[in-house]
Amino acid sequence: MRKPRSRWPALTATAVLILMRGAPAEAAEPPAPPATDAPALDPATLLLFAVSLDNLTLSEGLGAYGDPADPLVPVGELARLLEADIDVLPPERRIVGRLGQARSSLLVDLAAGVARSGGRETPIAADDAAVTPTEIYLRVSQVRKLLGLEIEVADDELALRLHAREKFPVQARLERLANRPDGSQTGVEQDSLRVSEPYAFLSPPGVDAILDAGVKSGNPDRSFRYDLRFAGDLLWSNFQGYLGSDEEGRVTNARFLLQRRSIEGAMLGPLHAREVSLGDTYTPALPLGPRSVAGRGLSFSTAPLEQTSVFNRIDLRGDLPPGFDVELYINDVLRSSTNQAINGRFEFLDVPLSPGLNVLRVVTYGPRGERQEEVQVVNVGAGLLRPGEAQVQFGVVEQEHPVFQPRRVGRALLGDTAIFAGGGVRTVVSVNYGVSSLATMSAGLARTPRPDGDAVSIYTLGLRGSVMGLATQFDLGTDDNGGQAISLGAAGMWGPLSGVLRHAEYRDGFIDENNLGFSSQFEMRRRTEVTVDSSLNLRGRIVPVSMRALRNEYAGGSYDFLAATRASSSVGQVLLSAGLEYQRQRYRPTPATEVLRGYVTATTFRGYRWQIRTALDYDVLPDFKARFLAVTVDRKLSDAWSVRFGLGQPLDHDLDRWNVVLSSILATRYGDVALTGEYDRADDDWRLAAQWNFGLGYDPARRRYDLMRTGPGTGGSVLFNAFIDENGDGVRQANEAPAPNVALDAGGQRGVLTGPDGRVFLTGLGGGPSGSMDVSLDRIDNPSVAAPPSKVRLRPRPGGVTRVDYPLRPTGGVAVKVELLRDDGARVGLASVRLQLVKDDGQVVDAVSEFDGSTIFDAVPVGAWRLRLDPRQAEKLRMRLTAEPMVKIAGDGDFAPDVTLQVRFDPAPPDTTVARAGGGG
Repeated sequence: MRKPRSRWPALTATAVLILMRGAPAEAAEPPAPPATDAPALDPATLLLFAVSLDNLTLSEGLGAYGDPADPLVPVGELARLLEADIDVLPPERRIVGRLGQARSSLLVDLAAGVARSGGRETPIAADDAAVTPTEIYLRVSQVRKLLGLEIEVADDELALRLHAREKFPVQARLERLANRPDGSQTGVEQDSLRVSEPYAFLSPPGVDAILDAGVKSGNPDRSFRYDLRFAGDLLWSNFQGYLGSDEEGRVTNARFLLQRRSIEGAMLGPLHAREVSLGDTYTPALPLGPRSVAGRGLSFSTAPLEQTSVFNRIDLRGDLPPGFDVELYINDVLRSSTNQAINGRFEFLDVPLSPGLNVLRVVTYGPRGERQEEVQVVNVGAGLLRPGEAQVQFGVVEQEHPVFQPRRVGRALLGDTAIFAGGGVRTVVSVNYGVSSLATMSAGLARTPRPDGDAVSIYTLGLRGSVMGLATQFDLGTDDNGGQAISLGAAGMWGPLSGVLRHAEYRDGFIDENNLGFSSQFEMRRRTEVTVDSSLNLRGRIVPVSMRALRNEYAGGSYDFLAATRASSSVGQVLLSAGLEYQRQRYRPTPATEVLRGYVTATTFRGYRWQIRTALDYDVLPDFKARFLAVTVDRKLSDAWSVRFGLGQPLDHDLDRWNVVLSSILATRYGDVALTGEYDRADDDWRLAAQWNFGLGYDPARRRYDLMRTGPGTGGSVLFNAFIDENGDGVRQANEAPAPNVALDAGGQRGVLTGPDGRVFLTGLGGGPSGSMDVSLDRIDNPSVAAPPSKVRLRPRPGGVTRVDYPLRPTGGVAVKVELLRDDGARVGLASVRLQLVKDDGQVVDAVSEFDGSTIFDAVPVGAWRLRLDPRQAEKLRMRLTAEPMVKIAGDGDFAPDVTLQVRFDPAPPDTTVARAGGGG
């Protein structure tokens, strides 16, 4: 809010000192701001804006700072007002989100100084942003570009008028927001509340279950299948398990994993491991030779979880329940999709990344209209380490053999290909070491089995560097059968283009398993691969584009060539993705073959109630023809009831081979119940089924399992406990009242309220290395409380339950007047004096006097407080109070009696500039 102007000039503490001692010969410099990448906020420039969205009032007091014509506004608070799907991460100096009904991605990375929205990349200057422990502020001019909003700044009225180019979620719930109370600010800036749950020897596991029973045509005419996922703590690690059955209810797949993670790298002593896995795990890959393979064994890594080299092609894996589809988007471009799960998981292999920041979105669509989205930001560079820094990755597995194998199903496990099909023990170790700031050495050793029962040892040595702004890579590989390989690579950015070039030569039968898609019938000679990413500006529309080409050459003159291009863009409320893939194969002595295929997909979340997905596959070569059309429509009729319609139509045969799916889904607190009918016209098959998806979560407060919706078996859970902390010890006593109606936003769930006992059990927080939860007090009965930080930082793990105690201290306030007694006896209000309320335990609440010397301490926790001057300002200006009175805050929003403070200024030492200018001595 702008400071009101008095008819008399404001008298600041600094001005008073100058007037008393005379004008200084040289003005004193203000204290230097803290050294950060973004400027600190100046409290003196605080502005309170009224915010409206298309004539809907969202807030009467959005706190902004700086230039009234282009102020810095809090992105997190603005996102909450719009109910936009945006996560603000101040510790990481990063904003990540999904925008609009087309669900395009948003990324702001202040460390890198860039922002990306809908494929458009925008530089962020240092003065365009500011970071506090709980918020990130951006200038309105930047917010306009990133959120697709028209923002009118009426600085004379202190109003921000937003006009949406497409509907925001808040506009779908106008009735609720019309009665939303205005938020309040505590005036006490606090850091995020960080809560972690230590690993336990044994904890009750969380369970996610899918039970499916039905009748169908054919023999047998009945089916029953299940999919169970469970997780918890075991042996001070995180245990994750899986059991899946066939349609006769027999267990066919099982998975078992013990895993520990440490973002700080505090495991295995001097190795500083960040991840350790035992059970059904994966080996690491080497630049030449072995790739990542599944099996029962042990693995660990000391590498950061969100960084990789531009020359590494990553593998992405995750849970995929029956009937779910999953899509992978990289930098807004649809790269791949699948609905095939092996041992309950999906896998995207050999995924290339671009130099710089890569936004990876894994979008999972469920058969009942579910939509889950996991976003990971991977910083891809040259793979250079600091001088003297080392990273180690190790894995040993018995490939193709899970820990428990209840029944052979004749299918390969994740990561298996024909070239290394068969069992055997695989051991891989990789070491990277920083030689200098521009060079990192890499070495690898592996022992891998072969289909004939033999094994081969592989050795690699490489160098990563940076030359004239280009990331470079050089690797040598050899095996004990005499095979040899050499690989060269370069990567960089040229204006709007970012690209990676790799070339490898092979001799004497060296097998490079990382080259997926090559023909194992021929001996490999060389491989060349080029990846280019960019964004095209088509009459103002930004279209992200990805292109990839690779050529494999074999002994005897055979070769194959693959070229693919993909693009995605939002058109109105629809996200369109299209791609073309050309393939030419020449395997002597057979003649060459050519294939050119394409696809077009369209998705929308129209009105945030209609979820529509369509896909069309077609051929261009050797003949132009459409191959397949799929349409899926999900309609949310209410918060509890939705319906689904799906149609699949092959287009390369007669149009009588269609299949259709109809479902009715009821979402309850005890899980989702779906009734589904399926009919396949091609085989004249039909199936009627009932499916129940539910979770079993253990509530440690009640010491019992609760039946709920899915989530506790595959992600973390929170037991949130809000209460009125009368004695301020942070521990809930038997006589302390609960705090109902505290709202939580976490894990894609918004507005979950604590119950009459102040508690709520919230699940579905995912299993990533870190997570967050937002707390809102807008709906509580008594807003006169001081709360811990509204942003809660968590480290969720599958099946784990994190207890979050959230004490709310009753608060009150006090009005304070700071006066200077002049020589003529007049009392003058003193502005810009920094005051503090201090408790015996060290708590401090700050405030600054206004133009007339008055200030208000609001939302101060109950107790006895001492009023004093800010020690730094008092020392700098030689101020002191005639007395430091005690103030007793009673709570319930009541104000203590007003307090008037008298300020005195001590004389300056004789040798100071001020004293000399004033003639003092």
